[in-house]
Amino acid sequence: MAESQKSDALLEKWRKIEEGTFEPERPPPAHPERVPLYGGISGLPLAIPEFVLCDGLVIRETFAHVMAPYLMAFAKPKKRGAPHPSPWKAARGGLGFDITVEVALAQSSRPTGLDRLNTLWWVLALLRLKTGAPLRMPVVSDIAFAAIPSSSVEPNLWTIEMPPRQFRTIRHPPKEILTEHLEWVRDTLVAGAPLLDDAGFNRAFQTFDSAIWAHSPGSAVIMAWASLETLFRPGRRQITKTLASCIAAFLYPAGPERDRAYQWIERLYEARGNAAHAAQVPEAQQLLDSFELARRSLSKCLDSRSLPEAEELLARWKERR
Repeated sequence: MAESQKSDALLEKWRKIEEGTFEPERPPPAHPERVPLYGGISGLPLAIPEFVLCDGLVIRETFAHVMAPYLMAFAKPKKRGAPHPSPWKAARGGLGFDITVEVALAQSSRPTGLDRLNTLWWVLALLRLKTGAPLRMPVVSDIAFAAIPSSSVEPNLWTIEMPPRQFRTIRHPPKEILTEHLEWVRDTLVAGAPLLDDAGFNRAFQTFDSAIWAHSPGSAVIMAWASLETLFRPGRRQITKTLASCIAAFLYPAGPERDRAYQWIERLYEARGNAAHAAQVPEAQQLLDSFELARRSLSKCLDSRSLPEAEELLARWKERR
């Protein structure tokens, strides 16, 4: 650029600054497939400083408080993508989360067939399944949380799980993410991921994992049972009997315990029906028990690397002793 052009550009910049219309150039937004990713987990601390899940994927302790206060502006931007003109006003309310765990995914790491953001979700979902704890991933960063204070650039943050309400799926969740939880995730992360290629298991797993964000206990219990229905596919006739037989045969050996479990599962499914068809609110224990059935069933699939077959389970159920 010639010197006169540089001078003209500088004068134009100063003119816009004086008018209050100057907008600094912003770098293009980062793409999660092309940068390192750091998923921030809130809800529990780690019992150990760091654990390697696989090559390029590490879970470790950290700390950051992510805040989303409410700010208000009162004039439209001058053009698309530009900031709102002043005045701005802070308002009461907003959200805040303590990030205590970081899942670090190296830029070149793709341990599963999932895209990179969903790889972080898969780690989190497996942790939720194993611990039953109210974990969430509010944000994902392209800079490690501990490195952000000294970084010369602002981090890109992708908001992931921000809803204020979250259902617990067990009565007494652990107080820490233990080594045994992490070892199970490590052993399941890659080996269990191919089950997600099955449309039924994928839907069952995601339905169960998202039930914690349901807007009411009735909706949550319906989602827990929708997960089980999708996993076992009981058909359209005698659904209650078929589903209870399949689940009991899948989770229990033949004998009196399995017979009692069948009756218990039938009663739980009735609570699901009352929520779906009569708008009845399930009891807290009925919701927890429904979550537990779904958790145990999905966990067994992942441990065995296989899916249940309704016909085989019904045949097994008939072998009562």
